[in-house]
Amino acid sequence: MTSVADEEPLAGAVLTVSVEAPTSRRRRVLRVATLPLRVYAAGLGVLDEPSFGDVVVRRRDDASEVLRVAVHGSEETAIQVAHVRAQLEELTEDEFLERWSID
Repeated sequence: MTSVADEEPLAGAVLTVSVEAPTSRRRRVLRVATLPLRVYAAGLGVLDEPSFGDVVVRRRDDASEVLRVAVHGSEETAIQVAHVRAQLEELTEDEFLERWSID
């Protein structure tokens, strides 16, 4: 029988998730690559939903970046953040890092 003290803490105790602006290089590529599509969509009267950035997982103690996933649009952002939060609440740190293939 194991005690609570012997169990590894959940990933959420040492990691946190947030949505951050994309890196400057990715921002430039997105602007250039999506410009023709945005012009076409604007001509059709379709509203262009902006890129929301990246879902970023950081260590709580030193704020070092552990994981960065690019997301586009509000629905994909919400789904990805909810998915990562659920994993942080259910998995240990080692299990979380293994699941995302992080060394």
